[in-house]
Amino acid sequence: MVFSQLLIPTSDSTKAEYIIEKIRTLDDLRSARRKEVGLLNTLLIGGSGTAKTSIILMNAARLPEDYSFKRINFSFYTLPHNF
Repeated sequence: MVFSQLLIPTSDSTKAEYIIEKIRTLDDLRSARRKEVGLLNTLLIGGSGTAKTSIILMNAARLPEDYSFKRINFSFYTLPHNF
C-alpha cells in the first residue's frame, strides 16, 4: 500500500463509517405503514481533515457492481448556484 493512502482510524472516522454502513444496509422498505421506500441518502459533513472523503471512498469500493458512484467535490467557494 502507498503511504499516502494509509488511513489511521480515529474515533470520529470510526463512528462515521459505522453510521454510513448501517444506513447502506437498511432494508429497502423501512416502514410499510408510512410507505418509506429507499430512504438511503447520506450527507457526511465535518471539518477539514476529518476523513470524510476517505470514508466515503472506502464504502463506495464495497458497493456491488450494479451500483454507480458519482463524485462531486465542493469547497468553501462552492455556492449553491454554481452547483
